[in-house]
Amino acid sequence: MRVLFTVYPSHAHFWPAVPCAWALQSAGHEVRVATHASFTGSIAAAGLTPVGLGDPQAPEARTRTDARAPARPEEVLRYAEVLGLDEAEREHWIAYYQYLLNPISDYIRTDLPYADELVELAKAWQPDLMLWDPTFACSPVAAKVCGAAHARLALGPDYLVWSFDRLAERREQLRAAGLSDSPQGDLLRPLAERHGVEVDRELLYGQWSLDPIPNGLALPVSGTRLPMRHVPFAGVEEFPVWLHSRPRRPRVALTLGESTRRYIKGDWGRTPKIIEAVAEMDVELVATLNGLQLEGIERLPDNVRVIDFVPLTQLLPTCSAVIHHGGIGTFAAACAANIPQIVCDTGESVMLRPVEVDPRTMQDGTYRIGFEFGVSEEVVETVTTWQLPAKKLEATPTSEYVVSRGAGERLDHHRQSAGEIRKMIADVLFDERYRAGAQAVFDDWLAMPSPAAIVPQLERLTAEHRRH
Repeated sequence: MRVLFTVYPSHAHFWPAVPCAWALQSAGHEVRVATHASFTGSIAAAGLTPVGLGDPQAPEARTRTDARAPARPEEVLRYAEVLGLDEAEREHWIAYYQYLLNPISDYIRTDLPYADELVELAKAWQPDLMLWDPTFACSPVAAKVCGAAHARLALGPDYLVWSFDRLAERREQLRAAGLSDSPQGDLLRPLAERHGVEVDRELLYGQWSLDPIPNGLALPVSGTRLPMRHVPFAGVEEFPVWLHSRPRRPRVALTLGESTRRYIKGDWGRTPKIIEAVAEMDVELVATLNGLQLEGIERLPDNVRVIDFVPLTQLLPTCSAVIHHGGIGTFAAACAANIPQIVCDTGESVMLRPVEVDPRTMQDGTYRIGFEFGVSEEVVETVTTWQLPAKKLEATPTSEYVVSRGAGERLDHHRQSAGEIRKMIADVLFDERYRAGAQAVFDDWLAMPSPAAIVPQLERLTAEHRRH
C-alpha cells in the first residue's frame, strides 16, 4: 500500500516517526514523507522519500512575523474556569491552548500554499494510509478529499484529544459563556470548506491514533488507540571515535533539548549550576549544548566535555545516567538505554505571559514570534515577547513518572543548590535502587509493541477505513 507521512518541519517531530516509516517501508509498502520544502534534506538523510511543500527558500511558517501568537493568560484562564479544571488539569489545557494551537495554525492557513499543495498531492498520488503529526492538521483534510485511511501519530501526552474531550463535555456551558467549543475546528473550517470537507470528530481526532506513551504517563482520552513503542532515532551521524572506548569513570549525559536552543540565550541559570555541581565529582559529564546555552559560563571543568550534537542513541548506551529537560524523545531514549534519569523540572506553571521588550536585546527565557537565531534575527522595534517557564512543556509529567517508578529524581535548579544537585547525581549513580527502577521502566518500554510488530494492524485498519 501507499503510505504518506506528514510531519511538522522539525527534528523533534520527524525523528519519532522514522522507525514507523522504516517498518512500513521494510514490509514492502511505498512510503513518502511530506513537509515544508526546506526540511526535505533531513528526510532524505533518514533514508526516506521526501515531498516538499511550498518554496524551499520561503520562511518556514513558524518563523514568519505573522505567525499566530499564543492566547493571552486571561483568555486561557476563562476557558479553564468554564471547563471546571483543577490545577493539574489546567496545565494540560494551557499546553494545548497556549502552545500547540500555534504550530497547528501554521499549515492550515488558506493564504499560504502548503495545505492546498498537500491536498493536490493526495489526490494525485492516492495514498491508502496517511499518518499525520497532530500539529500538521491539514493532513486529515487531504485524507478525506482523497479517501485515504488516516491516523494521528501522537508525540507525547495527548493534550489535544484530552482538550477535545473536555470541550465536548462542557459544550453548552462554553456556548453560554460566549466561548468556542472547538477552537481547532474554527481554525480548520476555512480550509475544510475550501475543499468540501466537514469539520467533524474524525477531522480532529483521526480515525485512530498511534500512541507511544506508557501507562502512568499517558492522559485519559477517548478514541481508538494503537500502542507503539517509541523507538529512539536521532539522525544519522558518524560514530565519534571517543565513544568507542569504555569511560574510565561514570559518564553522565546532559542534554536540554532541540527547540529552545534556537531562540533563547542562556539557560535560566540551570546549566551553570549543574556544571558547578559536577566539577568536584569523579565523573565525566558529556553536555550536548550549543554556544547560546553556554552563555555566562567562563570556564569549563576538566571533567566536562561539551559537544554541540551527538545522537543520544550513540551517547546514552555509554552512560550511567542522564540529566535532561523532560522531553518525550529524550525520555524514550533514556528508557531504551536502561539508565536512571534526572529530569529538570521547576514545578512552575507552563503559562506563557506577554512582556514588552526591546527585541535587539535578547532576554534569557523569552520567546518572540517569528524569531530564531540564525534564521530570522532582523528586528528593529519594541515588540511583545512571551516569558517562558524555565522548563520543558512535558517536564512535570515526565519527572513525576520517572520518580514514581523509582527510576530517577527531579532537579529543580530554582530551589536546589549546587551541593544538593551534586548529592542527587551521586545518589542516582551509585544507589542500586535507581538502577532497579530504570530496569522496571525499560521492561515497560520493551513490553510495548515495536513499529514492525504493528504493521499488520496498520494494514488491517487501512483496509477497514480507506474509501477508494
